[in-house]
Amino acid sequence: MDNSDIAKMLDEVADLLELEDASVFRVRAYRGASRIVGALASPVSSLPEKGPGALEELPGIGKDLAGKIREIAETGELAILHELKERTPETLIELLQIPGLGPKRAKAIYEGLGVSSLGELEQAAREGRLRTLKGVGPKLEKQILEGIAARALRGKRIPLSQAEAEIAPILDRLRAAPTVLALEVAGSFRRRKDTVGDIDILVVGDPSAGIGKRLVTYEAAEHTLADGDTKASVVLRSGLQVDLRVVPAVSIGAALHYFTGSKAHNIAVRTLGVRKKLKINEYGVFSGEERVSGESEADVFAAVGLPFIPPELREDRGEIDAAREGRLPVLVERVEMRGDLGVTVEDVSGDAIEHLAAGLRAAGLAWAVVHGPAEITQAGGSALRKRFLRALDKASGDGLELLSGGTATIRDDGSLEADEDALAELDVVRGEATGTDEKALTRKLVAAVKGARLGVLARPFGGGKPQSFDVEAVTKAARAKGVVFEIDARAERLPGADGYVRAVKDAGGRLGVASHAARPEELGRMRYGLDQARRGWCTAEDVVNTRSRDALAKLLER
Repeated sequence: MDNSDIAKMLDEVADLLELEDASVFRVRAYRGASRIVGALASPVSSLPEKGPGALEELPGIGKDLAGKIREIAETGELAILHELKERTPETLIELLQIPGLGPKRAKAIYEGLGVSSLGELEQAAREGRLRTLKGVGPKLEKQILEGIAARALRGKRIPLSQAEAEIAPILDRLRAAPTVLALEVAGSFRRRKDTVGDIDILVVGDPSAGIGKRLVTYEAAEHTLADGDTKASVVLRSGLQVDLRVVPAVSIGAALHYFTGSKAHNIAVRTLGVRKKLKINEYGVFSGEERVSGESEADVFAAVGLPFIPPELREDRGEIDAAREGRLPVLVERVEMRGDLGVTVEDVSGDAIEHLAAGLRAAGLAWAVVHGPAEITQAGGSALRKRFLRALDKASGDGLELLSGGTATIRDDGSLEADEDALAELDVVRGEATGTDEKALTRKLVAAVKGARLGVLARPFGGGKPQSFDVEAVTKAARAKGVVFEIDARAERLPGADGYVRAVKDAGGRLGVASHAARPEELGRMRYGLDQARRGWCTAEDVVNTRSRDALAKLLER
């Protein structure tokens, strides 16, 4: 844990003690210790246990407090904090997390108004009942309502694409600072999870140059949670929390590894370090009190005998053993992507398809499967289908080939809700299925992939959620027929996609990324599907987008 995290826990103890009307001197001691630890230039873990520079030598920190600070630094836990939380009403703990509500006001609201939830607190604020309490006026009332709204939003995860759009202007703002020498985004964002809870930004630069001010004065920053030389934290209007840390150049690699996570991965790496009598934290790799590594992530991994592990794999799902045994996959890269397994058009006019084709060429793609409107898979859609096919032929060329595609619903018996003659005119047929019974859905999918027409299988969804099926059984049948499993890059279809991808890959299946873009500006979301392919351990061989058009046709050939 870094010093700011330790300071925060000491402050929590002080708040809870104050709620219990503990000795004012005891409360002050914890608050003073919090300020001192937060201002330390060196990590607590690097301070000697005795002698000059030890915690006990710092003003206001005696043997007892020093022991508790070390307890947090070494274990990430504090027994007294756990005890205090156990005997404090949960509602009071929640009230303390609202900006503007200190222990005294939180207790006054809890006891004076009988507020037993954040919902009741919000209602009391909207009805003006908070103003009946001493010291509560319109300004604090407004601040409390804003704090409740921000807290509700902070508990939600947002799509990776949305998080990327939100922080892009912040990163530009920070990079413009002349004192910023390096900047990295860490956390689940860097691991490219499909959703993000908050953003961690690491900066190498001069702590005294006010780098954090660029974050806290950002126009979309709604609430400031921290405003220091080495750490700044805000909540944006959207509810996304952004944390900025200024770290020394000698620690950037260690800090990047630490804050990228995941927690389980970091614990596994630290455990390897302990076996080599090394201590690994966000400040570096230490042998005793000597820093031996930490300037780059590769150095951190090398210190424990591992090669560099890509961020997308750091979930403690076998990557440590694979790295140790030289089995890490060479993950598929964006530059290897030659085609898009699925774009969509509803308007089959030449202009609409030409416009999309121009976007595909600008993206550097050599082919794309273009799915037309639903009517083209039906017997009555013959005229529309002919116009669609002519438009694709006309728009192809200049290094781009457009393949005709259509989507059909998979019936319970595995047949397709489409006209066989209509499907025979298309290059690629994509099947969609729903179902909540795992065994019935598996039977349906196996029957579908064994059919004569299906080339691409969409991941089953129902009620907005991915549906479970026997991946190994379906993959076995799909592999024999050359059916490709689709990675749908639309944000609403990405939740849990990495696990689905890994299961298909491990079962020997082939996957393909489909942007489902309807306009050129949506083609960029293919990278979010690619992110999940990488998180699922996919190589270029596993992803059909890396194949030439002819190689794809051969794979899908019946």
